[in-house]
Amino acid sequence: MQMVSTPTVASKFLHLKYLNIYLFRWNFASTYLYADYDIFSLVSFLDASPCLETFHLDAPMRRREHDSIFEDPPSQLGRIPGQCYANLRHVKITKFRSTKLLVKLTCHILDSTPSLECLTLDITDGGPTCSELDRCFVGKETYMEAPKALAAIQTYIEGKVPSTAKLNVVEPCSRCPACPLT
Repeated sequence: MQMVSTPTVASKFLHLKYLNIYLFRWNFASTYLYADYDIFSLVSFLDASPCLETFHLDAPMRRREHDSIFEDPPSQLGRIPGQCYANLRHVKITKFRSTKLLVKLTCHILDSTPSLECLTLDITDGGPTCSELDRCFVGKETYMEAPKALAAIQTYIEGKVPSTAKLNVVEPCSRCPACPLT
């Protein structure tokens, strides 16, 4: 397994309005290698972007054995004192899972973003659904993780969404188990 460190952003992106971060996983000869990211360190990009309006995180992270939010709930979720993302209005996290760090990052964003209008948490693989096409693009691992991710959203995130913001949760559709998995 390859260890990857996400450094703190030293400078400021003073005019950045849209930020898309894609974390990758590699597949070599049917063996998946997942980079170990401290996903919460991505906060440094938000801190360095005072004009940021839209943030999209594509996080293809496999939930490991002991990193579920339900196996060892953290005593503290959310805000780091002094941080505020005053211009951030739209946040989307694709491939949302029930990992502690991903839930903690989402709670931190909610607690630090007074101007949030829309939070989208996509617990699928981010592709088209089988209701849009006749083929399912939700993998078996994702389909098995979906109920846990949904429970994490209901338990830790729903109550933190301000009344002025809309929460969109993208789930596998009811046809997914019947469709051939990719």
